[in-house]
Amino acid sequence: MTHAEDYAKVTGFHGHKCPGSAVGLRIAQAAVAELGRHDAGNEIVAVGEIDSCVVDAVQVITGCTVGNRHLVLQDNGKVAFTFWRVADGAALRVTAKPGSEAYRGEEAWVLARKVEAGTATDDERARFQAGQAERIERILTAPAGDILVVEPVIDDAPAAKKSEPHAPCDGCAEPTSTAVLHDHRGRMLCPPCHLAAHGGVLPAGGHGHGHGHGHGHQDHHAHQPGHGHLQHH
Repeated sequence: MTHAEDYAKVTGFHGHKCPGSAVGLRIAQAAVAELGRHDAGNEIVAVGEIDSCVVDAVQVITGCTVGNRHLVLQDNGKVAFTFWRVADGAALRVTAKPGSEAYRGEEAWVLARKVEAGTATDDERARFQAGQAERIERILTAPAGDILVVEPVIDDAPAAKKSEPHAPCDGCAEPTSTAVLHDHRGRMLCPPCHLAAHGGVLPAGGHGHGHGHGHGHQDHHAHQPGHGHLQHH
């Protein structure tokens, strides 16, 4: 399937054309070329380090989605995804190449901010839209090595996130997955109530800070690409 055909699928899901979804397409294609697409016979687990348009393309092309719990988002502000094939542990990290078309240039940033603020002139809006279309085309047609960095990863695949039962939060009473309830001085709190209990600022370490805090369940571990294993709560 061509880049154009794949991108049409991505656009149908994402809702509009943009450089971010084009970059996501190229990242996803690089992963699928090496590891295959996620399905019942080929389990792939992915960790994304950004929460932007890129994510939708990765979901459509790889089959790893937030909903099927095979895509975990850890927003580090980086255009980077790590993919693992569970069967044999093969893994790779795909990032947008610094200085490439994957990143918006200074002039485009100026125009984008004006368009988003509603202060752009008709000429500026037209220039921005034309620049977007041209950049999308360059991203879709560039050799992969011009816009991506693909590196092997030697690390264990994170387990796909599992469903847990729900229990009422002792703060707001709303049913909350026990996977994320925090034990705050004997009260099981959902993340927003736990944050509010600390005046909006959690102590260093999130919850293990000498006040009886901690999850009322087994801690879950997620992989942060390139930095070993880190507990996330």
